[in-house]
Amino acid sequence: MSKLSERTSTLSFRIIASVIFLLVVFSTVVSGIGYFRFTNAIVSDYRDFSYRISQTAASYINADHLELYLETNGDDDEYRATNDQLTTLCETQEATFVYAIVPDVSDYGEYTVVFNVTSEGSGYTGDDVWSIGHVQPTTNDEYRDIYRGIYEDGLTCETVVRDTELNGADPHLNTLAPLVGSDGEVKGIIAVQISMNELIQGRKTYLRWVGITLLSCIVATCVVATIFFKSQIVGPIQTVTREAHRFAIEATPAEEGLLADISRINEIKTLASSIDKMEKDTLEHIDNLTAATAEKERIGYELSLAQRIQNDMLPNIFPPYPGRTEFDVFASMMPAKEVGGDFYDFFLVDDDHLALVIADVSGKGVPAALFMMVSKILVQNYAMTGTSPSVALEVMNDQICANNHEEMFVTVWLGVLELSTGKLIAANAGHEDPFIKKPGGDFEVLRDDRHGFVIGGMAGMSYRDYELKLEPGSKLFVYTDGVVEATNDKGELFGMDRALDAVNAAADESPEAILHATSAAVESFVGDAEQFDDLTMLCVEYHGRDADSSPAKVRTFEALIDNVDDVTDFVNEELESMGCPMKEQFQIDVAIDEIFSNIARYAYAPGTGNATVIVEPGDQPRSVRLTFIDSGTPYNPLEHEDPDIGLPAEQRETGGLGIFIVKNTMDDVSYEHANGNNVLRFEKRF
Repeated sequence: MSKLSERTSTLSFRIIASVIFLLVVFSTVVSGIGYFRFTNAIVSDYRDFSYRISQTAASYINADHLELYLETNGDDDEYRATNDQLTTLCETQEATFVYAIVPDVSDYGEYTVVFNVTSEGSGYTGDDVWSIGHVQPTTNDEYRDIYRGIYEDGLTCETVVRDTELNGADPHLNTLAPLVGSDGEVKGIIAVQISMNELIQGRKTYLRWVGITLLSCIVATCVVATIFFKSQIVGPIQTVTREAHRFAIEATPAEEGLLADISRINEIKTLASSIDKMEKDTLEHIDNLTAATAEKERIGYELSLAQRIQNDMLPNIFPPYPGRTEFDVFASMMPAKEVGGDFYDFFLVDDDHLALVIADVSGKGVPAALFMMVSKILVQNYAMTGTSPSVALEVMNDQICANNHEEMFVTVWLGVLELSTGKLIAANAGHEDPFIKKPGGDFEVLRDDRHGFVIGGMAGMSYRDYELKLEPGSKLFVYTDGVVEATNDKGELFGMDRALDAVNAAADESPEAILHATSAAVESFVGDAEQFDDLTMLCVEYHGRDADSSPAKVRTFEALIDNVDDVTDFVNEELESMGCPMKEQFQIDVAIDEIFSNIARYAYAPGTGNATVIVEPGDQPRSVRLTFIDSGTPYNPLEHEDPDIGLPAEQRETGGLGIFIVKNTMDDVSYEHANGNNVLRFEKRF
């Protein structure tokens, strides 16, 4: 910013500039009013004076003889006597000139001069156009209207003022009056013109003195205003501004308060007092805020530590048992606050029994998290003893009720799955009904779930076990009420129906995919609304154990197109026992159709032969390996160049699309020619 800009933007400059502006406006208004009133007063005096002259002049002229004067061209004694009287009147009254005319009443476009006299001191000299009998056009429409008004409307007097647009003439005033005959009719017009030079000079003198006076007042007012505003407004405000700036940088108390004698203006004193109070309050607030921030950071750190401890208390490494193929389990918890009251758990009671737990503690935050950790430890300790779920819940309830002074409670669902048989024994202490899915079906609410009273609600409660049979491929989904009671910004609940729709949308996927899909559905429904409760879910899929020592299933088929369906049925039976989802099963069926059809068409052509199909678990958990063996013509389909799928169908080369689909849908495809046989394998994870 330039120095000029800095100076013009200061409060002092703006105040003085405003005062000057207002004084100039005031002076202009006052001068204008005085100018117009002065002019109007003088013009009024001139008009009255000229009117009196015109009346005197009219009394000298015999209006009945105007025509006679024109006929004689003024060559008679009466005309000359009258002319002398008018001349004397003009000189004694210092009129510019006095004249009498007779207008042409047909249109008043011209007039005839009868008398025309001037004063010697006027500086005006007449010419022939003003001699008696001379006819000349009317000056303008204004005069024409005046003539008509005098002759037709009875106008007794009219004055024309000329102080602008003079075309070289001096400012003057012209008063016109009728010359009335003895019969009362207007015979002509008498006009008296008076110079207004004195008016103009007087007006200039008036304006000069008014200007000098107002300028002196402006200067004096500016000096007084500058001193006053500087001492009582600008100076105090600058002091307040400097103190506010100093405090903003240093944030330290002032050496002395601003209030003492800073100004006699109450508003400025109040502002200074407010700044003093603001500094004291701000410093006190800073101290309090510093202490509160330190406390908040301490609490935040402790909550963060508590959150990590809570997360570490829950199983969070997936898959949890890589060597176990009998089941697949996944769980998640999303607390509403830093720490939550929900928890899930799963653990092997022994080599053949998997315990599953999900629970919801009353309340939220740190108290619920502490109660949750105690509850988790208790339920795991009692379940690990090998007792039934109902007994474990009864002992846990009594233990919690013995020292539950805060009267908190927890809902718990506890189940123990026998891995070798799929038998599930469970007990429910006031928790939500689980969802169950049988192989090939959808999730349904387990309505036969027997509910007991919440843990911690009352000592001595008993709970009942119930039993389920999980077939290979079955899935169990348990959750807390944070799922079904999730609320959007309209106050609507997610509800049981939406929860079922969410899990069924991914029913054939893995437990992890099911939980992710459900969580996404809840988040989409809730939108921007605040999370009301902890969101906790657990899903387990039961695969089962193979009955014999050799898990591979082997069958030999005649290599005919008609046997494709038999091969597919054989493989699908084994896939269902492994719990393979429908999506992956469909992809495998497409691969079977392609590979077995190629063997039937080309391996033994033009004759026929056999093809052996082997189904067995893959190298990875939750995977299957299929092997196709034939003794036909050696052929490696993997060496066939992939088709250009970007070309239109009619431009592609025949063949190769089927094996291309197999390579892109299976996770691993290999070929070898061993012992005179074509051996094609592929593996699919699910």
